[in-house]
Amino acid sequence: MSIYCFSGCYNAPLPDDRTPTVAVLSLDQAGTELSLVQQVDLPKGTLMPIAQAINKSRTMLFTTAGKNGVVSFRLDPTRNGEILGPPVSSPVSAEVLETPYGVMPVDICLDTNEEKLFSCNFLSGSLSVLTLDEVRGTLEDPQNCSLQSSGIPEKVRRLGPSEAAQELGFPEGFPEDASHPHGLAIHPEGGWLVACDLGTSLFSIFKIPVGKSFFTGSPDFFLKAHQAPDSNRHDGAGPRQIRFSADGRFLFSVNELDHSVSSYHFDDTTGRLTPAGLPLKTIPQDWLDGIPPRPYLYNAQPNYNSGIAVAPDGRHVYTSARGHDSIAGFNILSDGSLTPTPQFVLASGGRTPWAICFLNNELLLVTNQNKDDPIARLPGGAESPPDRIAPLGREPGNLRVFRRDPGDGSLTPTGAIWEAPHVISVLA
Repeated sequence: MSIYCFSGCYNAPLPDDRTPTVAVLSLDQAGTELSLVQQVDLPKGTLMPIAQAINKSRTMLFTTAGKNGVVSFRLDPTRNGEILGPPVSSPVSAEVLETPYGVMPVDICLDTNEEKLFSCNFLSGSLSVLTLDEVRGTLEDPQNCSLQSSGIPEKVRRLGPSEAAQELGFPEGFPEDASHPHGLAIHPEGGWLVACDLGTSLFSIFKIPVGKSFFTGSPDFFLKAHQAPDSNRHDGAGPRQIRFSADGRFLFSVNELDHSVSSYHFDDTTGRLTPAGLPLKTIPQDWLDGIPPRPYLYNAQPNYNSGIAVAPDGRHVYTSARGHDSIAGFNILSDGSLTPTPQFVLASGGRTPWAICFLNNELLLVTNQNKDDPIARLPGGAESPPDRIAPLGREPGNLRVFRRDPGDGSLTPTGAIWEAPHVISVLA
């Protein structure tokens, strides 16, 4: 099976002409060596290609692409999944924002009939649904769902502006200033769409095919995620990405702002979510307590959770942590609740891990935006050198392969590695 790895992709505009690319990779049978099949440029100006989708026949690949909306590629499954022809860009929303990101689509998914593609748009606080024309290879007729905004929580207002918030021009309290949807999941049987909102910490559930509830922004069911503890800088959990278990009984959420993972029961008759046990920390609390704020991160937390992956056999779920630079593993119990695996956390093999996904039931793929640079690991705080954001010459990231033990859930590096600048997403 081909692996699609996106690199040269920045989460902020930089004053240079480096081109983001997608590399088509293959992995040998032993799982120890990655090799390049093909490398293709993304459209000029692409930022934040952090989420992808692929159809069941593996003939079409889609990626988020900032102001370019969603970019589509045709694939040849008979030739190692090679990309055919040029990419096709499709706008996801009629809304226009004067930023390099546009409305900033950050997650996408196909419905089970592969007739519609859904997108959540972080900066515009909206969801979009587009119709797939597989013959033409285009996504057409974008229609929007505007989500509710909660405003900045009082707890966040009292924190004072961070250096990064001022420098980037984001409102204080970002992303808790409004709705900022960041994750999507389609129920395995196809009847429901779930969206998680990093800004309001709400889960919104819509019946599929979408109708009035979607287009009026009034979900068939919604649930507020747990509040962050008082010791946390942010007010809400900040659910970032969500995944269903293969049988659709449970939904798992990796929470960016309070360093946790949550599990929920899902009722496929009503769309109702109910918590399955308590949320669990994905990084050690003593590490959080011992790391001073880092001035270049928005609201200056030492860590922001990012990716989530559920093992195909349904026994384990894993999350990635940008800052702690680790992967955390959890057992999925019969009632959907979670417990840490005996290993719990291990190093991600680089710095700032973003996306993680399973290649098969045995192998987990992990992307690291930057390499493991000792200078970048100097203690944080007001005196931290500004070049901690991987300057030229210290920026290469990587894709690493880990082997999962299906019994205890432990992960072991296989030795397979693909190095490239700023690797932030992967799909297999």
